[in-house]
Amino acid sequence: MVERDIIEHLVNRDPFANSIGIKSRILEEGKAECTLNLEEKHMRLGHIVNGGVICALVDMAGGTAVLSISKKNQVTTNLDINFLRPIAKSPARAVGEIVKKGRNICVVKIEVFDGEGKLCAYATGSWYIFND
Repeated sequence: MVERDIIEHLVNRDPFANSIGIKSRILEEGKAECTLNLEEKHMRLGHIVNGGVICALVDMAGGTAVLSISKKNQVTTNLDINFLRPIAKSPARAVGEIVKKGRNICVVKIEVFDGEGKLCAYATGSWYIFND
């Protein structure tokens, strides 16, 4: 197994992500994609995807992008998300890409799309990398 496969395997064993169905993959170093096949449990009143579910998808995409280059444990320190339109079609897809990597902090932009490729949310966040 190559390093990229090992990281994807570890991320896809995340208990929280598994509980809601998020799947992650690394597109390239510093860029990751997370997908979620929408189910009734992801919806709020009005059959709209819950904002917390979208935030979780964003967080996983950003964290996986950081992990793809840091190869070290990291935590989210900040997330700023703009919900642009409801997610109408499954699957939901978030793509995170590193904007700037420092010694301990990475800044990432994340775009969330519906199953038709429409942009539904835009986020930025920062992740703290634990350096042993």
